[in-house]
Amino acid sequence: MLYVIILLIVALVLLAFAVNAYQQHRQRQELERRQKMARFRNTLDESETLIANANVFPVGRSLIYVLHARARDALQKLSEVAPKNELYKERLREYDEIMNTLRPDDHTLVTETFALPDGDKQIITMIQSLKKLRSVLKSEHNRGRIDSKHFHEEDRRLEFTQLRINVESLERRADAAFNSNLTGSARQYYEKALSTLRNQSYSNEYIVDHTTRVEKRLQEITDSLRETNSRDAAERAKDVDELDELFQPKKKW
Repeated sequence: MLYVIILLIVALVLLAFAVNAYQQHRQRQELERRQKMARFRNTLDESETLIANANVFPVGRSLIYVLHARARDALQKLSEVAPKNELYKERLREYDEIMNTLRPDDHTLVTETFALPDGDKQIITMIQSLKKLRSVLKSEHNRGRIDSKHFHEEDRRLEFTQLRINVESLERRADAAFNSNLTGSARQYYEKALSTLRNQSYSNEYIVDHTTRVEKRLQEITDSLRETNSRDAAERAKDVDELDELFQPKKKW
């Protein structure tokens, strides 16, 4: 009888261990599932944000296709992890329809114009978007979704757009300071813009034109300061002459 009781206790202990191990296994599976869901949702959200932002930049339509493909991949993986979620399946069908209207070999520009936004927050958002676009472009190139030739073309476009934002935002600040007679601040902004332009490893019409414009502005500031200093020196000399005349000994008649 005692032997049977001992066997029963051992069986119960083993069963408890088995149940506990199974529960831990299920918990690990659920944790992994949630981590995958979070990672795929983050990729989807990021891709959709980049799709919206990229449409204001002069980039190739093939890049828009790559971003849509990246978003669709994330949706496909979400559908696999959560097969009962009908929303993912519906959105996946929508992406398939959209991608049927896009071509991976269409390298024409989305837009040929680009305007610097008015607000600093918008400018910061643009720069962040450009950096993220370049990072995603590199990642997709490594995956073989875009060939090396067009990868370098798109990356150069994004790099040049980022240069334009940096230069033109500096010029805007410099112009505002110059027009407010804050020549010291204006000169700092212009010098920074000029340094940015000169540090490029290539040249084009934009770089030449803006280099000329900034150099002209800096020369205007130099001439203005020289004129101001000359005028101040003349005023000081005049004051000294008046003091000398005031304190010189009076003549006796």
